[in-house]
Formats: sequence, structure tokens, C-alpha cells
Amino acid sequence: MRLTAQIRRTMAPADPAEHCVVDQQRADADLRQILSTSPPSSREAVPRVGLRRRPLRIAVAGVAITAAMIATVVFGFGIGNSSTSAYAVTPPPLRYARATDAAPAAVLLQQIEGQITDGRPSSPSPAGGRIHWKSWSLFTREDTGGDAESTLVPQDYVVTVHADGTGTEQQTTHGRSETYPLGRSRLGGAVPGDAGEFRAWLQSRSNVSLSDPKGAARAAGDLLQRQVLGPQQRAALLHVIGELPGLTFDGKVVDRAGRDGEAFSATSAGSGLPTRYTFIVDPASGQVLGVEETLTKTAGKLNVKGPAVINYRTYLSATPTR
Repeated sequence: MRLTAQIRRTMAPADPAEHCVVDQQRADADLRQILSTSPPSSREAVPRVGLRRRPLRIAVAGVAITAAMIATVVFGFGIGNSSTSAYAVTPPPLRYARATDAAPAAVLLQQIEGQITDGRPSSPSPAGGRIHWKSWSLFTREDTGGDAESTLVPQDYVVTVHADGTGTEQQTTHGRSETYPLGRSRLGGAVPGDAGEFRAWLQSRSNVSLSDPKGAARAAGDLLQRQVLGPQQRAALLHVIGELPGLTFDGKVVDRAGRDGEAFSATSAGSGLPTRYTFIVDPASGQVLGVEETLTKTAGKLNVKGPAVINYRTYLSATPTR
């Protein structure tokens, strides 16, 4: 139990739900669904890793993504005597094609900003819409004998937002869907299109530092999962990303949905682990297609070998409705 407590303390700064208000009823429903659902039969599609040495018991509660992060570190990467490899349960990194004469990352993003706004005056963001996105996470379940098994769980989300900021979220896991009501989001309502006003607006509602890649990735994800953005708002978000310290242009890339994009990355140790945060951008529309998090180095006693993709979110569509 001391090892479990030590891991929890080590990973506390990396909790992706650090600032979330937990809907306990929904969290319990999510957990029951994940633990009771059998994954697809194909072992290639859903890698499964069994651990039978030194079983670790973890109390699973709260937001599902928090359980996913704990499971990724404790069961996905090999600790103590476990022979599990990081590459056995994590998706492969994307491949980037970078031109040797490419402009700096911030300049490229500025070019995209200018292209999608084309000098048009700022206009309010759409009042409502339908957002479709997918995420990858790793969950763990433990049987009565103490053996733990990790399962790769892709989840599909369809969010419908009404003009008043309320809405619904349909979450699908292994073919089973549940729909939950959404209250008014702190990120809903009219989103500024001016770059300076947008940054101040997002900062005041995110409770994170937008100057840190970890904070910027979290704020961008929260926004994209609940709000349809117009051209000016998309440009303003790219401006925030372009101001990240140490931002690099990784090159052209095909994302996990098969779409062409350009990848921009910055590294932070804000989670307690050296992590590269990658933003995949459609250069034609300025839409952020996805956000990925990759551990870049071995993390001490956790014995995590980098690079290891520990989380990614893919934003498939955002259609405005009025």
C-alpha cells in the first residue's frame, strides 16, 4: 500500500481533473459502464496487458479520466517486477514531415490566422452547435483475486449545446451509449474574437496558466469540447498557442482520423513528468484537429520509457446551430 500511496503523491500534479467539479452520480455511472463492458474480441484492436506480479489495489472513484491517468501510470507502463512495456499498451506516435526551410512555428500560425480571418471584423461565436470528438484512455479493472488488467478504451462523444449554454453529452464506450445533461459551462456564451480579449476571457475561466503548454492544452480542450468556434475565435486560439514558450513546428502530419494537418509542440514539466503537448492544426480552416500528450523521458521510479503517448483527443466536427 505504501507503493500505491507514493504513486498517487507523485502523480497528483498530473491529475487532468484537478480543477473539475465532480458529478458523482455521473462518475459512478461511467465507472460501472467501463468495468462491466467487455472490450472487442480482437486483441490487435484493443491491446490487453495482464499483470500477475505484485498486484496493486487502487480505489477507483471520481471522474473517469482521472482513473484513466492513474491506470496509465500504474498498470500501463511497468512498475517494480512487472515486465510490461510502455509500447505494449500505448498508441504509436504520429509521423511528421518537416521541411528544412520551414518558417518558425509562431510565424506559421500567424499566417494561418491571417488567412482564416482575411481582415474581416470580429463577430460573435455561434450560439449553439453539435460537437463530435473522440478520446483515447487506459482503464484498469481488478478481479477478486487481486489481479489487474489494463484495457485500451476509445471513447466517442457527441455534445449538443443550446443557445443558453446548456446541452447534452452522449458518451459511447465499446458500442454502449449513455446521454447526460450538461449545465451551463463557464466556457459557454459569447466568445471574443479579438486575440487580446480572447486570451483574457479564456484565462479568467480556465484556472490554468495559458503560458504553460499543459495549461494551454487543458484550456483548449475544455473549450473545443463545449463550444463551436467561428473563424475569429479559431484564430485567437491559434494566437494563444503561438505564444507558448519553446513552441516548435513538427511538420505536416496525418492525424488519427486520416486528415492532413500541421503539428506544433511545446514541452512542459508542469505535470511532474516531462511531457510534450502537440496541437494538430488544419492550415486551411484554422481548426485544432487534435491535442496529444507524449511523455518524452524515463520518469524515475515509474520506469516509463519515452516517447509514450499517454493521451490524445481528436476533434472530428463542430457544426453551428441557431
